Amino acid sequence: MFTSNSKPEPDYVDTKKLGQWLNEHSISRAEIAKALGVQTTVVHNWFARQRIPKNVQGSLRHLMSKDYPSELESQIAVRMKNSTLNEVVKRAVKEGLSVEEWILRAVEERLGRSKSLQ
Repeated sequence: MFTSNSKPEPDYVDTKKLGQWLNEHSISRAEIAKALGVQTTVVHNWFARQRIPKNVQGSLRHLMSKDYPSELESQIAVRMKNSTLNEVVKRAVKEGLSVEEWILRAVEERLGRSKSLQ
């Protein structure tokens, strides 16, 4: 998060970027809210306050990647032990990634290795 005295990170998704992207892809605020697992009113509040929280930035960057709209349809929930999740969080933070970005990278790396073994 940033204050009026500080500048956002270069890859920070602000409401202007998000609004343009939603318009370009004909995606509603309700659809992006569902993809992020938040209520539509939360997304409306981001636009009203002109600020998107840091904790959803990684997920937004991922959804706004070139692979969208199929990515929106492939959202899943995975149960895991707290100790496993804690380790994932530690590693993600260490690498400067969101938890979602770290898990996606780990899965893609694993899939790449398994393809090369076949």
